[in-house]
Amino acid sequence: MRIAVVGGGPAGLFFARLARRHDPSIEIEIFEQNPASATYGFGVTLAGAARDRLSRADEEVHDRLAACMVFGNVQGIELNDERILIRYAGSGGAIARLQLLEVLEDCCSEVGLVVNHEKRIENAGDLAGFDLIVGADGANSTVRNIWEENFQPRGKLLGNRYAWYGVNKALMPNALSFRMAEGGCFIGHYYAYTRDRSTFVAECDARSWTEAGLDAMSDAERKALIERVFEIELQGEALMENNSVWRRFNAVTVDNWFHDKAVLIGDALRVAHFSVGSGTRIGMDDAVALFESLKAHGSNVPALLTSFVESRKPTRDLFTRATMKSYEWYEDVRNEMQVEIADFAYNFLTRTGRVDADRLKSFAPSFYERYVESRKSNTAAGA
Repeated sequence: MRIAVVGGGPAGLFFARLARRHDPSIEIEIFEQNPASATYGFGVTLAGAARDRLSRADEEVHDRLAACMVFGNVQGIELNDERILIRYAGSGGAIARLQLLEVLEDCCSEVGLVVNHEKRIENAGDLAGFDLIVGADGANSTVRNIWEENFQPRGKLLGNRYAWYGVNKALMPNALSFRMAEGGCFIGHYYAYTRDRSTFVAECDARSWTEAGLDAMSDAERKALIERVFEIELQGEALMENNSVWRRFNAVTVDNWFHDKAVLIGDALRVAHFSVGSGTRIGMDDAVALFESLKAHGSNVPALLTSFVESRKPTRDLFTRATMKSYEWYEDVRNEMQVEIADFAYNFLTRTGRVDADRLKSFAPSFYERYVESRKSNTAAGA
């Protein structure tokens, strides 16, 4: 069996590693358009549940990644000049994206796989002769574009604008800061991914893009604006850039998960919005599900792909609905901010519909108790 994995990101590398380790006779080629040791972005997150699933699939990969990660179980929610600290029952983890890729490439190399860097797939002919084609090539997937009429992608362009930056300091604890300043409504989401580096995602709502004048600014001017708005959070540090272009999120999904022998996973399948966590964990979960179908059906590609969709789609559908609720909440964030901070934090934590009061009580017990007490006090005051 010959498999082409298009995309040398976490999802593609992990699937290739699992498949080759399971059956060394499978021929696997990995195609990555970027040079070795080149990556966009800064750090990515892997929550506790995601790490548990990763460990069950490949304990060695999990342990090597965990050794490189920064962990924490406290998150700040900031509304203008007020802050609530939320202590979670479990710990979240973050890792430098480049280090994540290097670990996964090393793990692939140990089972005899080599990543073909600077190899851009242009058309279907470049993938001729393979029995299975795995499109793990991200939000702008070439595999998806080659068979666009068959996959039938659909996009929804959101109104908010955002850019990814880094900070040359570990900003602790991880936090989300929502602030009205400089004539606009801004969000800063930051988390440490090494002992001395952080990711900082800056966002503004659609009104702010024009009313605060960002539409007429250069990227350098926008960066300076964000540094002023979040001066306290940045603790005197400047933002670092790496392809830090302001853009609108395009929520792409596909109607068909596979065509003939080509299948999509990760962001190529459904682009994960950054407000609901890392697309990395979703893509790696897709990789595990595709591998389990490969293990069950071997070289019977039609059965393999049908099984993958049947096993993975229900979970992905739930997550997609939660994603939509999350980004819709962010699109209306200016109105959401018109409450006191305890209500705001509660609304934020329950925005996707996947977390209700009972679940919140289990994974953020101290905040839940504080919130319940604040509601009782407000009720008593209004009596």
